[in-house]
Amino acid sequence: MHVVTIGTGYVGINTAAALAYIGHSVWGVDVDAHKIEMLKSRKAPISEAGLDALLRLPLDLSFTTDLAECIQSADVIFIAVGTPSLPNGEANLAYVMSAAEDIGRTLKPDHDVTVVVKSTVPVGVNEMLERKIRMCVTADGGNDAYLHFASNPEFLREGTALLDTFYPDRFVIGTKDDIAYAMLYALFEPIIRQTFEMPDFIDAPSKRPETQCLRTDQISAEMIKYASNVFLALKISYANEIAGLAEKLGGNMADISRGMGMDKRIAPYFLQSGLGWGGSCFPKDSLALLSMAKDYDYEMPIVQAAVDVNERQKTRLVHKVLEKLYTLAGKRIALFGLTFKPKTDDVRNSPAVDIACELMRRGAVVVAHDPEGLALARVIYRDLGIVFCDDPELAAQDADALIIATEWPFYRSVDWAKIRTFMRTPFLFDARNLLRDQKELVSGFEYCGL
Repeated sequence: MHVVTIGTGYVGINTAAALAYIGHSVWGVDVDAHKIEMLKSRKAPISEAGLDALLRLPLDLSFTTDLAECIQSADVIFIAVGTPSLPNGEANLAYVMSAAEDIGRTLKPDHDVTVVVKSTVPVGVNEMLERKIRMCVTADGGNDAYLHFASNPEFLREGTALLDTFYPDRFVIGTKDDIAYAMLYALFEPIIRQTFEMPDFIDAPSKRPETQCLRTDQISAEMIKYASNVFLALKISYANEIAGLAEKLGGNMADISRGMGMDKRIAPYFLQSGLGWGGSCFPKDSLALLSMAKDYDYEMPIVQAAVDVNERQKTRLVHKVLEKLYTLAGKRIALFGLTFKPKTDDVRNSPAVDIACELMRRGAVVVAHDPEGLALARVIYRDLGIVFCDDPELAAQDADALIIATEWPFYRSVDWAKIRTFMRTPFLFDARNLLRDQKELVSGFEYCGL
């Protein structure tokens, strides 16, 4: 099939590359000319395991800033642009609306075309986009009988997005249109049925069961995405709340999480206590769900509590630092980790950055290191006042305290004894509990987990 993905961020580029790998002809479209030039040179604009290697394969995969160059031959068009949060928590629909307008203004369908929304959008937006595209097409004399629409939410994790694209737990198609469903199923059938040859540079699961496929309506598909992400956020916040009580009672949270996870009804995932969740999905989707509920005068106290607990984790860490240093004015704090999670360069909505800002607000100098995220952080947060350092040992120079804010495996391998010699005082705050089970590595420090 001929496929167009509008948007080449985490969702768009991984979808485009994976579909090209299983044999489709794919165009990636983006308004960002610099990003498109990178992709044309077969270099990914994001840090994602295996993606550069996949792009270098001889795939039928092209990139452009001009939608008109490729849309007329498309069988399937994906809208995969961002929907960031507005200040009031609502999803910003400017990019999806712009994509819909571009499709409606440019497309002159003479064969069946399915328009698929992969962007995370509030309930009802799929229907709104369908009306808009149909109206634009017919206003220009086009035949909208060839148009079909579906919602196909993504469930990708940054850092393992390509793995999640090739080996998904489930595949959700939200549509009442039989043609749209048949086209989407046929498009992804090699992935759904796991009949494709595995790329050797992707850590494939040892067993490849067929992906569970669910056909539902568009509203339910939209809700599945929000409900899934917010449920995972709830698990993390619950683990953090239990960790706070366990600390007061003298319990071992590592064992508590392990014991809970042994229950197959609970499962061990997303029970790690620490600084809390961040990134481009959990905060945005939690706030969007609360905003949707507010529109219908419906209270969601459990979701609100998860958001509140997540914010409280940052305050807990700052208070722990204050208990040791008494004041932050004039203190120098080394911050190890800026990305919101390891295996990505994404520093957006990172709890580490929030912590840095709070420490600086209280008068501290923050010197930050990260294995992958420094380049992007220097661009996005250049005006915050954080001192960025490429060498973890130099970041720790004369530090009054050191905080591990992202659980990069890299930090297990640094020379902690040497880092200790650079610091003014030996306070180590492991906000991700990365070294909780390897305290011998930091035996010269006064260690404090979260």
